[in-house]
Amino acid sequence: MFDINLTKIMYKYGYLIILLSSLIEWETFIIIAGMLAHKKILNLNNIIIITIIGSIMSNQILFLVGKKYSKNFLSFFEKKNLKIKKYQVLFKKYPYFFIIITRFIYGFRLISPIVMGITNISSIKFFILNIIGAFIWTFFFTIAGYFFGEIISKWIKDTTKIVKYFLFIFLLLIIIIFLFKIIKKKINYFK
Repeated sequence: MFDINLTKIMYKYGYLIILLSSLIEWETFIIIAGMLAHKKILNLNNIIIITIIGSIMSNQILFLVGKKYSKNFLSFFEKKNLKIKKYQVLFKKYPYFFIIITRFIYGFRLISPIVMGITNISSIKFFILNIIGAFIWTFFFTIAGYFFGEIISKWIKDTTKIVKYFLFIFLLLIIIIFLFKIIKKKINYFK
């Protein structure tokens, strides 16, 4: 089996990986980045700044896409029978809270800025709330990773093993989710 030095990879590409992860709000890698900051492989301040920028950029772009193509998206959602009505009701009832908290709603975090773009919220209001949400999301997961790094590093001394364990767990979760979706389709097929 080939030997991969994950520490060297993180030194070289860590901040790029963090930016890409924050663009899609993939908190698993943000947590790992926080752990690597604890081990002094990456700088915590740089992680936080890059993550906030990436998170704001992605949500702002998706919001503007929703604004520009709102009619197309509405017809797409209706054709695919996607149930965004319940989210629209929540959005209308608690608009500011909804914009901030959607980063934490799995399965909705990437589509929610598009849905918000379809609504009549102003771009500047969304931008301000987007910044607040990005700060909360970034600090929550980065700092959680940093402190979790303290706990886990007592058990596992080698940083490479920590990253390998998390990548293994992450791949296992993806496989489980994939299998769950296949089983769900099969069950729905026979109904």
